[in-house]
Amino acid sequence: MPLSELVNEYLRPLGITIPWPAAFAPILEEIVIDEDVGGRGDTLVTAWTPGFGDEAGAPSPARFVLLVTKAVIPGSTLVVGLLDAPLGFDGSRFTLVGEFIPNGALAFPRVQVVLTTKELDVGTVGVLNGVLAGYGVNLEVPLPNAMSAHTWPKYLSVCIPWQLKGGTMPALSIFWASDDESDGKKDKSISFPGMPVSFGPLTLVGVRRGTVRDHWRVELVANLIVGGQDFSLDGLGLAIPVGLKGLKPKPELMGAALSLHRLIPKLNIDAALRYTGLGDDEISYGLAGLVRVQTDAVTVLGAGAFSRAVADYSMVFLYAEALLKPGTALFGPPPFTVIGLSGGFGINATVRAPTAAQLPAFPLMNRLQAAPGPGEDAPPPPEPLEMLNDLVSKTGWVRPEEGSYWIALGLTFTSFRFVETKALALVEFGNRLNIMILGRTSITLPKHADPNRKVHARLNLDLRFAYLSDQHLLTLEVAVGQGSFLFTETAELTGGLAFCVWTGGGKGGDFVLTLGGYHPQFRVNMPEHYPAAARLGFRWEPSSLVVVQAQGYTALTPGAIMFGGALSARYDLGGVVQLSAWFTAHVDALIQWKPFYLDLAMGISIGVSATIKIAFIKVRIAIEVGITLQFWTPPTGGRVTVKLWFIEFGFDLGSVRLGAPPVPWGEFQTQLPAPIRTTAVKGFLADVEKGESQARAARQGPPLASIDGFTLATEAALPTSQISVNGTSEYDGPKIDIRPMRLTDVDSRHLVTITRSEGGQEVPFNPYTNGWEFTPIKRDLPGALWGPPALSSEEMASEPGLVEDRVTGLLVEVPPPRRGGSVGPVTAAALSHEPLDDGDLPLRDATAAGPAPLVADDTIQRIAESLAAEATADERTAVHEALTRLGAGAGEDTDGSLTEYAELVLHTMINNPLVTAATVPVSTAPTREPR
Repeated sequence: MPLSELVNEYLRPLGITIPWPAAFAPILEEIVIDEDVGGRGDTLVTAWTPGFGDEAGAPSPARFVLLVTKAVIPGSTLVVGLLDAPLGFDGSRFTLVGEFIPNGALAFPRVQVVLTTKELDVGTVGVLNGVLAGYGVNLEVPLPNAMSAHTWPKYLSVCIPWQLKGGTMPALSIFWASDDESDGKKDKSISFPGMPVSFGPLTLVGVRRGTVRDHWRVELVANLIVGGQDFSLDGLGLAIPVGLKGLKPKPELMGAALSLHRLIPKLNIDAALRYTGLGDDEISYGLAGLVRVQTDAVTVLGAGAFSRAVADYSMVFLYAEALLKPGTALFGPPPFTVIGLSGGFGINATVRAPTAAQLPAFPLMNRLQAAPGPGEDAPPPPEPLEMLNDLVSKTGWVRPEEGSYWIALGLTFTSFRFVETKALALVEFGNRLNIMILGRTSITLPKHADPNRKVHARLNLDLRFAYLSDQHLLTLEVAVGQGSFLFTETAELTGGLAFCVWTGGGKGGDFVLTLGGYHPQFRVNMPEHYPAAARLGFRWEPSSLVVVQAQGYTALTPGAIMFGGALSARYDLGGVVQLSAWFTAHVDALIQWKPFYLDLAMGISIGVSATIKIAFIKVRIAIEVGITLQFWTPPTGGRVTVKLWFIEFGFDLGSVRLGAPPVPWGEFQTQLPAPIRTTAVKGFLADVEKGESQARAARQGPPLASIDGFTLATEAALPTSQISVNGTSEYDGPKIDIRPMRLTDVDSRHLVTITRSEGGQEVPFNPYTNGWEFTPIKRDLPGALWGPPALSSEEMASEPGLVEDRVTGLLVEVPPPRRGGSVGPVTAAALSHEPLDDGDLPLRDATAAGPAPLVADDTIQRIAESLAAEATADERTAVHEALTRLGAGAGEDTDGSLTEYAELVLHTMINNPLVTAATVPVSTAPTREPR
């Protein structure tokens, strides 16, 4: 019986179900159940499985005990399970480094899994072990230690005892309460008493623990010195798979890094290699590598990866760059001197699009560092393993995706030796079309060729200009980077600019232009797709006691314009008596239209405070004087708030603040994109011959589509509560809300009608009997439009920015054609021919005979009408009757109307055939005797 089924079988009567990890279901072969053990209603289950250890036929079995008792926690039923299984793993079996570890010096003897329906602290575990001992169970629940905060949490925990050089170390604790929490996260390095410890060239610095897929992992943080070179080992550890076959550990090594440094002549080599299949649900196996070589003249970096995806395709990418030392150039005049080149490509790979603010962390761009100040060194480049993790980890920038391809080309150049820029053009195509131009620029004034000259200003800018087809977004973003200052390095500059236009995807027609961000009230429920922008301003520290800060912003959206700013200064003096003084002033304005609404707020405040600390007592005395004015319309009103020392009071002017009035439907409708969109998702024939397209446009004919799985989507600009197709309900859900109109429970219906065209007439059609399929389309919509009416800004702040899973339309899938059976193998003899002697062709005379064919626009219609005509049917019937009288009848059900063929002509013929008079030319060629 699987362990998970056994435990839940006894928990169901208590109304408890354990969310077991999907893979954790080892089979227990012998089970003993004692009901009413101890005479107080307890239930005790013991079980064991032979051969559960690492080696085949290992005599030490895995043991399991389950106790349902009320004796441990008074007034509460406690269910506790314990699985104790041998591992028998010795560190000498580790990959690559095992030969340096003596037998028994590093050992993991067993693993213990603790299951509990209540939290268990150290005292409760002691009582529980006493109860188990009283029942004769020779098995104890391990005591929780500092790694588990001295408590076993509810549900599932794993305890791994281990030994180092003969001494028992504090057990490692891993928590795995459910599948959702098995996300591959690991601890930072944990150092234990006695660590670091060395085994010859191997040094163990610390330990990490975590869960990856269906494995519990224990990783060692280690360094290996070989031949004077230092190898950093990444992911060296023990993986314990969880499943029906038992807890059989296996050693693993995720990657390694090498650093080689020489001073004269300067040569730095950093390299890293990483296995990409561990902890990634999308990758079965793969390798990623990176090499960086730095000399006095040039720095060269190359990175690449090959991965085999779980979906059975391969992902490859390569990227390389070269950068010359300052003062040298590849080519170019002084206004544009190229000092570096970069480029790369990816196959079955996608690159996550970075924002301007994310460019410093984007691995394909972060080679450019801010220019150093006088006498300063440039910031150190990232470590190779760190760069690889940023590139190809589960949350990395480059991810496998079948059918996606990308190519990147870049330049690093200087202008007049004081402007340094790195530009990268990146294009991704296949599943989407993303075009990005990324740039990082550093401007230093004056030119700092002389290290002893004072730098008066430095401006670091990060830029992104991009078109992202999957987001239907055209955007320009600029962010002021770290290290920017004016006059002095203590006057830091900040700011950001963003201009975004959305062309479709439910956001078509929306745009935003912002310099420095948004109004505080607008930001509360701002659409999720609007970009963030840092406040435009500076932060100046003229001394360690004083901070002066100024900020400003302005923004424009389809429905509002806003601007504002703030100025503050603060003085702090530490010591026994902490003195503080401050000054703040701010102004914020928000103007909305459709409907019109104005909100203006401004204020000023001045204050001082003193804090005295005596022993454990703090006494703070503060005096503050300030006034805040708020004004709004419509309705016109305002509020004045005055603060004087510890007294604060306010009074209203005019009408109370109600917020923007409801928007009438006529105005709200103008803010929406096209009310209904019908889009061909699959099977649309866009590459039709030009003449055919022109002819169809001239007669206002429908576009052409393939019958092989044609799919279309019909979507509305607003969510729907009901969808019906030809009167049949396809969706019946909750009613919608319209926040700008302050309406709730609105009935919105999406009606789809499908008819069939016959002879220019629309006739009823039943899509259900013809195998058509319909699927409601769900999208997350902005709460600012489709959320319930909010009464206050505080209420809006507590709500999410998006209304999830709103139905906006219907996906219509036409079934593919039914293919007939195979004709079977066709032999070469069946395709051969019988050769004939050369002879005269019946149309040997090449002279044109008869009237010339003409172009007609109605040929297809005339053919259809001729086939469907009653006269044609009568003539065809007469021919059938004549053949029957001669004994050559075609049989029953072979005569009838040709209206279906006529209809087929209208749908299958594309170009109108040429027409001519039905004359029979007489050939002048000699006749030939029949053979």
